This record gives sequence, C-alpha cells and structure tokens, in this order.
Amino acid sequence: MPEELPGNGHASANPFAELRSLLVGPERDELADLRRRLDSPDRVLDDVSRALPEAILRRSGDRKLRLALHPIVAESIRVSVERDPRMLADALHPVIGKAVRKAVASALQGMLLTLNQIVEHSLSLRSISWRLEAWRTGKSFGEVLLLRSLLYRVEQVFLIHRKTGLLLLHRQAAAVAVKDADLVSAMLTAIQDFVRDSFATGEGAELDTVQVGEFSLWIQHGPQAILAGVVRGAAPKELQTVFQDNLWRIGEERAADLEHFAGDAEPFQACAPYLDACLLGQAARAGRRQPVWSWAVAALVLAGIGAWIFLTVRAQRRWDEFASMLRRQPGIVVTSVVDRGGQRVVEGLRDPLATDPATMLAASGLRPDQVAFDWQPYVSSEAQFVDAREFVARRARLENQAFYFGPDRSGVTPEQLNAIGNAASELRALFRQADRAGKDVRAELIGHTDDSGSEQRNTALGQARAEQVLAALAADGVPRERMRARGVAGAEPLRQGSSDPDRAVNRCVTLRILSQP
Repeated sequence: MPEELPGNGHASANPFAELRSLLVGPERDELADLRRRLDSPDRVLDDVSRALPEAILRRSGDRKLRLALHPIVAESIRVSVERDPRMLADALHPVIGKAVRKAVASALQGMLLTLNQIVEHSLSLRSISWRLEAWRTGKSFGEVLLLRSLLYRVEQVFLIHRKTGLLLLHRQAAAVAVKDADLVSAMLTAIQDFVRDSFATGEGAELDTVQVGEFSLWIQHGPQAILAGVVRGAAPKELQTVFQDNLWRIGEERAADLEHFAGDAEPFQACAPYLDACLLGQAARAGRRQPVWSWAVAALVLAGIGAWIFLTVRAQRRWDEFASMLRRQPGIVVTSVVDRGGQRVVEGLRDPLATDPATMLAASGLRPDQVAFDWQPYVSSEAQFVDAREFVARRARLENQAFYFGPDRSGVTPEQLNAIGNAASELRALFRQADRAGKDVRAELIGHTDDSGSEQRNTALGQARAEQVLAALAADGVPRERMRARGVAGAEPLRQGSSDPDRAVNRCVTLRILSQP
C-alpha cells in the first residue's frame, strides 16, 4: 500500500512532481503564457499597436524619426491622390481658395498702384492740362482725373441689417462728399418697404436698382444683410458679381453676429475690407494719339518685363531639371526643399559613395549660391553601392596583406601557400566585381628587401620574390595577364630602420590594386 499523505485522503503517485509544481508552478505558468503570447501573431500585433502610438508621440521631435517616416508618408499620399484626386482637392480647398483670392486681390492692387504712378508721372499734354485745372479749382489731381476720364465708379457702399434696417457699416471712396450714412440707410429701407408693399406681388420680390440722376443705387440681398452701392456712371454687369461675392463672405463670417444683432455694429468693423473691395471704378480710354516717346517707354517696359520673365522661366526650368535629376540619382533621397532668403536648401539622405550633388549643380547652369545641401549620411541598399563597399573592403584586405621571406631567400615556402591561396581567392572575386562595374583592375606585386647588400642585388632579389608570388597566384587561378611583378629593393621600405625586426618586416612582397574606368 502506498503511504498516504496527511490531509489528502489519498496517496500521491509522484511526490516529486507535486513538489516541483508547488515550487516552480507559477513561474512555469508565466513562461507558458509568455510563450503563447510570443507564438501568437495576433497578440504580438495587439501589443505593438498599443505601444506604437505612444512611442511615436514620445519621439515626435526626433529628426531621425521624421526622416525615416517621410518616404513612407510621401508614398502613401501619392498613392492616395492617384486613387482619389478629389479627396486632396476637397481638403485643400478652404486654404487654397482663400490664398488664390488673396493673390488675385494683391495682384489687382499692385496693378492699380502701378497705373496710378504712371499717370501721376505722365507728361502728356492732357495730363498737364488736368494738373492746371486741379491747381485752378483747388481740387486734387486724382479727383480731376476721375471726373474727366471716368466710365464708372462705386463711391459709397452700405451694409444694412435686413431685419431691423439699421446701418452696420459704411465705406466711401476718396474725395467723396458723404451725407448722413444712417439717414441714407433709413431712407433706403423705407423705399424698399414702400416698393414691396405697393408693387410686389410675390414674397421674394426685392428692389435691385434705383436711378437718381447720374447716380445708380445697386442693391444685393442676403439672408441676413443687404449690400447697397452708390455708383456714378455706367457700371458693367460684372459689378453685381463683386457685390454678391463680398456679401456672401460677410454672411459666412458674421452669421452669428447677424443672427443675434441687437443694435451694436462694432463687430462689423472687421467687414471693412469686403466693402472696400466693392469701391471699384474704370477710366475711359484715351482718344488721342500718344506721343512717340510714350510708346518707346512702353516698349522698354515690355522688353524689361519680357527679359525678366525669360530669365525667371529659364532659372525655373534649370531648377526643375536639376531637382528631377537629383531625385533619380542612386544613393540620394530628397526629403524636402526649403526656401531660405532666396536660396533653396535641399535636405535629405546621401550615401557616402553616391555622386556628389555639388558636381551635378555645376553642370546644371545654376549658381552655387542659389542652392545649398543638408545631407544626413545613410547606407543605401542598392546593389551598386553594396558591390562598391565590398570592392573597397576587399581591396583594403589585399593591400594590407604581405608575404614574408627569410634573408636572401626568394622561394615561396609551404607555410606561405595558405596565405597565397586566400589572396588568390580574394583577387579572383575582386576581378569579377571590377568586370561587372566596367573597371580595368590589375594587381601589382611589389618585392621589398632589407638594407643589407647592394642596391643592384636587392633590386634583383625583390623582383625574384615578386615573380615567385605572382607564379603561385597564377597557379591558383588568378589571370597572369592582370598581374605584374616589380622589385623596389630599399627604395620603398615598409619600415625605416636597420634593426632585425625592421629588416624582417621589409623582406616581403605586398599587393597594390591599380584601378581605372
């Protein structure tokens, strides 16, 4: 009968197993759980997915992480845009639309300023007569110019709250006599109510224009506001589009203020640029023939503009060609191009064996001061660079190898045959690499001697040692035509000195690899 354990009521068949379970059971369970975790790809992915966002967040300011992620993110964006270009267009529309409108407005403003300067400095007879009239009447030259050459001009613009009829903002052109803007706004509201109550049959009928002598009142209606402009002359239909666009922008930006307007017009001061954008005008074309010198000046200006455009386009074309060539260059990864004070700074990764971009820049026609480089070193995995690094390492191993001889000895000893066999294997591999790269590579075996004996005798001894090693290499499969032997005696000692260790080092044959394209 097996012995019964106290308290169990039965005998243990394997007390050692039970003891082991009590002592190391929890650790074994933990190890088993750890093994199951490591063997389960789903659990590993869950662990990595939980740690990866936090790891990237902690390294968000690391330049190396940005450089590593840049090619992946750029490729993902490129693939996404190729699949659905509208997605990127929709994402950029809020920013690009405003930028385009701002650029167009800036260009128009610059054109108007330039035109004003040309008129101000013009010396035509008509300009002189207008200046005399301005001096005689006390008016400004701009006002006389406007009265004499105007087709139309928007002189005043009113922004009115539609529900209450109160004036929100008023803007006027320069040198315009302004009546009480609030009174004008109230009268306009009253006229609108009168026309709507007396003549309108539909719910949406609105007053659009009012003609008063040489002035016209152009009115645009929005859900919450009304934009009215006082126009002198015959304005084109396109002016309505300008009013509509600016009223739409005001309604979009100030929707909450318009909805909850209670008499405070201060928030609408920010809408002044939109009203100013409606203060447009157009001058009449001159009917008289311009002086010859004015055409010459215009021709010079156009020639200057043409030359500037030509130089700009040529410089841009050269840069585009250089940037495209640089991105195609093996061993170079361009991550960004930054404009710093008119100089383009190219940032990215460059393998030390890749072509120097400075030499490419010199051949592109761009000036060195126009482009700067900020490269981070990295090791390219492209086959040509892997072969090149292996070629350099194998060449270094061969040139650091030496085959030693005893005093006055030139024969290859059995002990040297193993080293010569290793050198032969390296040489054969080196020649194969050179052939793939299109290089003419040859090996020169240089026989050295110590300083004992005459120069003539030592030269012959060094030559004999080099020829013996060459013959051994050729016997081991190295092409004889790609090797040559040369004895140098004491002309090229490996170590200076006349001690026995110095002389032992100098009694040898070394390898030198000669390479050319």
